[in-house]
Amino acid sequence: MEIPKIHEGEYRFCLILWENEPIKSRELVKLCRQKLGWKPTTTYTVLRRLGERGVLKNENTVVRSLVSKDQVQTAQI
Repeated sequence: MEIPKIHEGEYRFCLILWENEPIKSRELVKLCRQKLGWKPTTTYTVLRRLGERGVLKNENTVVRSLVSKDQVQTAQI
């Protein structure tokens, strides 16, 4: 499986996800507001985009990553 490229803001989002998963999407929104200063719409947009690219799964409002931090770091090199 090819790991999709993840941009800087998406990577910072993923760091929060990896640290807290599995996590409810509304809790992830709160964490992104606190740690990244993002509005809820920004978080939901990033969730949707990363879901479409196969980086994470948002099922029944529970978000889980489909790729690990190591996989992403290796793919970025």
